[in-house]
Amino acid sequence: MQDNKQCPLRPAQQQVPTEMKMTTANFQIPLSSARSSSFNYRSYYHRAISLTTILIVLLTAACTPMQTSQQGESASNAQLMSEKGDHVAASREYLNLALQTTGDQRQRYLIFAAGELYLANDLDGTEKILDRLGDNIAEANLAIWAEVTALLKRARDDPEGALAALNQVTSTDNKDSAARILLLRGESLFQLNRPEPAIATLLKREELLTRRAAIEANRTLIWSGLQSSGAAIQPDAITKAKDPVLAGWLQLGYLAYTHRSSLSNLTNSLEEWQLQNPQHPATGKLLDDVLANMGALSSYPNRVALLLPISGKQQALGEAIRDGFLAAHFALGDDTHRPDIFIYDTARNGAVNAYQQATLNEADFIVGPLLKDEIAEITEISDGTTILALNYAPAEQNMPAGFYQFALAPEDEARAAADRASDEGMLNAVALVPDNNWGKRVLEAFREQLERRGGKLLAAQLYPTNTADFSQSIQEILLLDESYARRDRLAANIGKTLEFEPRRRQDVDLIFLGANTTAAKLLKPQLRFHYAGELPTFATSAIYQPGSTNNSDLNGILFPDIPWLLDPNQSVKESQLALENYWGVGAKTRARFYAMGYDAYYLVGMLNGRSDKSRMTVNGTTGLLFMDDNGQLHRKLRWARMERGKPRVLPEVSGRLTGDAEIVISQQ
Repeated sequence: MQDNKQCPLRPAQQQVPTEMKMTTANFQIPLSSARSSSFNYRSYYHRAISLTTILIVLLTAACTPMQTSQQGESASNAQLMSEKGDHVAASREYLNLALQTTGDQRQRYLIFAAGELYLANDLDGTEKILDRLGDNIAEANLAIWAEVTALLKRARDDPEGALAALNQVTSTDNKDSAARILLLRGESLFQLNRPEPAIATLLKREELLTRRAAIEANRTLIWSGLQSSGAAIQPDAITKAKDPVLAGWLQLGYLAYTHRSSLSNLTNSLEEWQLQNPQHPATGKLLDDVLANMGALSSYPNRVALLLPISGKQQALGEAIRDGFLAAHFALGDDTHRPDIFIYDTARNGAVNAYQQATLNEADFIVGPLLKDEIAEITEISDGTTILALNYAPAEQNMPAGFYQFALAPEDEARAAADRASDEGMLNAVALVPDNNWGKRVLEAFREQLERRGGKLLAAQLYPTNTADFSQSIQEILLLDESYARRDRLAANIGKTLEFEPRRRQDVDLIFLGANTTAAKLLKPQLRFHYAGELPTFATSAIYQPGSTNNSDLNGILFPDIPWLLDPNQSVKESQLALENYWGVGAKTRARFYAMGYDAYYLVGMLNGRSDKSRMTVNGTTGLLFMDDNGQLHRKLRWARMERGKPRVLPEVSGRLTGDAEIVISQQ
């Protein structure tokens, strides 16, 4: 008998004049306007359970004290519990079965138990069981193990780990299992910004599907994947693709991405693509639905209230967001319904008063407020009016229905730095951040994401914000202080002054730098002085102030930033020029908040009338926006490296991967 120790279970208002003129860029049209029907993993998993349970009751395990009929009854009970939604109880039942069996059958019961805990959203419990199983998985159990492992890895934001598990399955005689594995593989490849192999994988999956609804859902899945990875499609990949269907999908994704900033241009390009590709699988229902839903998603309410600080300490930020919001308003085409906009100054009368005035004036949608404490106050009195807050509420705050949150959070950028570093194979980091609340927040976000991606934060220093000399913090984080101490001890022992060059620690792949422009211009040269100039340095966008000069000291630093600044198309450039003509040199310093207001306006059209907080993806001027299950919008940004004092946009990178395995359907 194998070890039968039980696996642990988890246990004053201002109406905007309609005649106001402003030339602006069009919003980057959401490419996921045809919402993909999300794949029902639960349904597929239950189907696998029901099939394998029938097989299990026919098996006889050697040296098993339980009779086969009892075993079959317990397995049936577990399946019934699962179908009723009691996945924790089902997992316990499978664990009990595992205690009474041996060998491959015991292993399979443990995999089923892990799968049930996954369905119960107990990721820690799932991981504990899978860890106990180890890597020596029987061939008969490999497919279902790979599926459960891949689901867990993707839930942990580890698409590389998911692919590593899936790639162990090279053949199967079960088409349903093969289709599920190809699905998980395709989605993981999209998540790693590898659209070409992702599409090829899902095209292979389509060959296994027979139901029309499943085939259409697979095509919608390809379209949805292109929304988050369109920037990674290169024109030469389209011409080099030997499969015309694959080439057509790549061209469709490339066109959709390049025309993302104009609804009319995007519509025309998609319609033209359909005419040129009448036999392509995307022509017909998929694109018809996409084109139809583009207009439906931008459904604006009649009256929108904008709650912002138009006076006081935050006036500059409030004005920038307001102007970006209005710019988007007047950029709408004449064929789109425009709401009436009413602006309330939260700095003058308070956010609660502004909210109450807005609701008394029958606002259908409220945008704002901007500050965290104001958001906390509003959540307490919300009456059901849909709200798009322009910051994240405190973590402990309970969010009412119809409450969404959009912020330019530095934590998103810190997590992006961890992702970019790990994608490039750099997993051992040290961090220098300011000794304040902002620094501690970005440090924790970077640490958590790096560890999630399999990396390690070797050391971190909180440097003082009231100094220009960061030598002590740098020496400690690079262990140069220990090198100097060894020099001093040796010199004392021999009684001589030594010629000496200190040696920094050699186990570091990168430095994460939390700093504003002023501090970064001091820190980077000092890092070079302390023998760390060649180490890749990742930072947040705080290091770069648009419109600033004399940035050569920042050369070599990699940082994420918004498309408005790094990847503006012609329309965005025209908008930037208009704002600069209106505000002068101050327009550049406010650029990120103009973009925030611009995106907020279009989010109103997308969120208006939305009955849930399900995931969505939007190509915005502040980044690729995606919403989590709590109604918070997060950003995926473009990357740049400072060169000759200016940011140079970097290409997208794919994650670290092992080889892509082929699945062969065995012919029995």
